[in-house]
Amino acid sequence: MKEPARIILCAGQRIDQASRTGYFPPALEPMLKQAVRDRITELGALIGYSSAAAGGDIVFGEAFVDLGGELHLFLPCERADFISQYIEPAEGDWTGGDWLGRFDRLCAKAASVTVSCEERLLGDDTLVRFNNQMLQGMARLRGERLGLAPHLMLLWSPTAPLEPGSPADFMDQWSELSHLSIVDLDELRVDAGLPETETPDLDDIDLFDLDTFDLEMGVSPRAIRAILFADIATYTQFEDHEIPLLFDFLAEVQQQVEARAKAPILINTWGDAVHTAAGTAHDLADYASALTEAVLSIDPAGFGLSRRPRFRVALHAGPVFVGLHPLTGRSMIFGHHVNRAARIEPIAIPGGICASQPFVALLKAEMAQLADEARQTGTTYAPRYDVLYLGRKSLSKQFGSEDIYFLEDREAAEWIERPADVLSAIEDNPPMQMRIEVPCDTAEIARVAARIEAFCAVHAIGEATVQAVNLAVDELLANVMSYGVEGSRIPDIVVHLALDENGLTITVSDTGIAFDPTTLQPPDLEADLEDRPIGGLGIHFVRQMMDSVSYTRRDGRNETILRKRIVSQ
Repeated sequence: MKEPARIILCAGQRIDQASRTGYFPPALEPMLKQAVRDRITELGALIGYSSAAAGGDIVFGEAFVDLGGELHLFLPCERADFISQYIEPAEGDWTGGDWLGRFDRLCAKAASVTVSCEERLLGDDTLVRFNNQMLQGMARLRGERLGLAPHLMLLWSPTAPLEPGSPADFMDQWSELSHLSIVDLDELRVDAGLPETETPDLDDIDLFDLDTFDLEMGVSPRAIRAILFADIATYTQFEDHEIPLLFDFLAEVQQQVEARAKAPILINTWGDAVHTAAGTAHDLADYASALTEAVLSIDPAGFGLSRRPRFRVALHAGPVFVGLHPLTGRSMIFGHHVNRAARIEPIAIPGGICASQPFVALLKAEMAQLADEARQTGTTYAPRYDVLYLGRKSLSKQFGSEDIYFLEDREAAEWIERPADVLSAIEDNPPMQMRIEVPCDTAEIARVAARIEAFCAVHAIGEATVQAVNLAVDELLANVMSYGVEGSRIPDIVVHLALDENGLTITVSDTGIAFDPTTLQPPDLEADLEDRPIGGLGIHFVRQMMDSVSYTRRDGRNETILRKRIVSQ
């Protein structure tokens, strides 16, 4: 049994197409489905992150939601373009699967579907790489909130092309081998009796340095950039004669910033506004922190100013077009993400640093890489930045909304106070509900028990409660599978858990033969064994272990509802 991994990140091999065969043949899918279900159960994963390409991604996503997990999907480009490049090529007789239908159904069941870059993919590898960073960063951020280490699962054929977005590409950005799990498609091919492929020895592969694979990104007019927009929130309060004094103040600010932070690769200003870009989120966070602290540390009275300026700083990240401005000849970046960063700045908190979800995801991925480099060199790395979630905020000029975070620098001076209007972090909790679709097979009962144990472990529900719930669910599932089958009609079975302040509600629902467990008479435990009627003892124990048991028959389904007060660990 592997160490429990409640948060799991998946990178799956794409299904073979008529033009590219030999790595994930459609005939292998049933074995892969079972292997994925077994691995999810083994790891106890409750929260999942993945993309949704036809093949391993969708196989993982379907298994994850069937097992009651909370799934978050990330697409590298807008939906129609994603479908044309990653779903439709797998349609048709070759794969024998309705991948477009499966994609739509998976998106409907997922807890969220995020488009990392709302632009056309245009065959650009940069968007795929950024999507991988978004997936990793958001999994790490969720893990930090819950105190859980995320785990990477690769559905990988070592002989497959090493293209951007492939499992090998994803592994190139992952550092913790102790939190890595590989489902080897080539091994499954052998087990399935399919033709073998030439498989390299994994012992010969340096998982920390996939440059040995000669994995290269394509030439792109775009690059991933961290983007800053800032202006002085109090600018209009300064009189005209104070503006030169304000610029003298900012000149002193700039000297301190230069001493503390790496210079951005691009910087533009107009009036009181500042626009910069950096190659990494960490570099730009350093710049933003240095700018904010310098403004707070310098005495404005020394420059003849009656008040202190306060910057509104907004950070964002994403693939942007890079080039030279046609009129000035200066370096510039442009595109959707630049415009989006400009829309975030007006809602930033004066005197603080606000960041979008893409920026935070990129920053978390980079901080994990820095920690890994420190481990390899025997040095110490202390994460520098914390983030507090402020909520989903509306943006101006029809740019929709964005999840906004407040960025705090652990190395900032102790006298710097958090702005009064920063909210407490929210959405820190694990899923409060879990819905498990259960095949009518007694072998599945153990898998359901493992999922219930994982759910209860995250919520610190005591072992006695877990055992009681599992025994009750075991009995109800066994009854359905043994006595609920009518002719050739196999019942559809669903187990649903919901946690609230009053306890745990477990609903076992099925389409089998109508059966009300609450109508059974309690067995006579004093009678001799040979005089007792067969059956009924298990249901009696269910009633004894639960605080309440109720039943209803609705729309052709049995619904047995159990309630159990929780005992925390």
